[in-house]
Amino acid sequence: MNKAQKLPRRQFLKFGMQAGGGVLALSAIPIQLVAQEKVDPSEPLAQAMGYVEDASQVDTTKFPKRAGDAGANQFCHNCALYAGEADAETAPCSIFQNRPVVGAGWCNAWVAKS
Repeated sequence: MNKAQKLPRRQFLKFGMQAGGGVLALSAIPIQLVAQEKVDPSEPLAQAMGYVEDASQVDTTKFPKRAGDAGANQFCHNCALYAGEADAETAPCSIFQNRPVVGAGWCNAWVAKS
C-alpha cells in the first residue's frame, strides 16, 4: 500500500474526536431555534397581549395605547422587543419566546426603540 494513501492512526483518532465533538455541539442547539413557527394571533398569549398581524386592526377601545397620533406610529418593526431589521417582514420577538412576529403587526407590549 502506498504511504500517501495511508491514514495514520493518530490522525484518524483526532478526526473522529473532532467529528464527534461537532455532532455533540449541534445536538445542544434547542429545536425551537432551528424551526420556529410564526406567532398565531389566536394563541392565548397573543390574545392577552392584543397581538395582531395588521396594526390597523387593533381595537383601540380595548388597547388605548395604540390610539391617537402617537399610537398610529407603533408597529412591531419599530418596537424595542423586535429582534430584526425595520424592513424585515418577520423577526423574533422576546415577548413570544423569540418566535417570529409580523413587522407590520402590533401588541400591547410595544416599547419604542431607543
